Amino acid sequence: MQNPTLSNPEPKQKGYTIIELGIALAIIAVLIVAGLAGVTTVLNSSKANAQIEDSGIVLAKLQSSLTSTNASGITTATGVGSSFFPTSRVANNVVTSKFGGNEFIASNAAALTVATHGVDVAISVGAIYTITAVPRAVCADIANSLSNLANSAWVYNATPTETTAGAATNLSVGATGSQIKAPGGVVNAVAVGRQCNLAETVSLAFFLRP
Repeated sequence: MQNPTLSNPEPKQKGYTIIELGIALAIIAVLIVAGLAGVTTVLNSSKANAQIEDSGIVLAKLQSSLTSTNASGITTATGVGSSFFPTSRVANNVVTSKFGGNEFIASNAAALTVATHGVDVAISVGAIYTITAVPRAVCADIANSLSNLANSAWVYNATPTETTAGAATNLSVGATGSQIKAPGGVVNAVAVGRQCNLAETVSLAFFLRP
């Protein structure tokens, strides 16, 4: 008697184990994070180049406006009125930087001294241009580029919403001070590295005098 023909069992389905899926997802996550980091780096670099270009124009126009020793009338509003800043970044005399912080200019409201600020000038002699919320990753590039256009420069940790009135109080000099360029000197690379790493974002200030 013949044995009945047995039907072939269904082929075993092939698939991924939970471990394999976990490994695959981990690799995908790493690639996504790396990709996002790369995009952020490229965007920050592009913004930094644009900020350097725009700020270079601001410093050049500000310098040309300092025709006398008294700069008491210089404010962000007068800078806006004189087309110092790109109109696309100005609203109600408030200037927004490429990084979402503020930009402002003002004559020094108090005398700057060598002992405290590294600069010796009387009240309203010259003006200070400030950029807030500059990312750590591009701080050095911007600081080095723009400091060469200024008489003196500082990098310090402050809130992105700091005001014109408070800017000068954040300038200091010394072993742990914020000055990265003294009058007539060159940019201090050690100070730039130290100050740019104070926080995720920092403020940059540039002093010009007649």
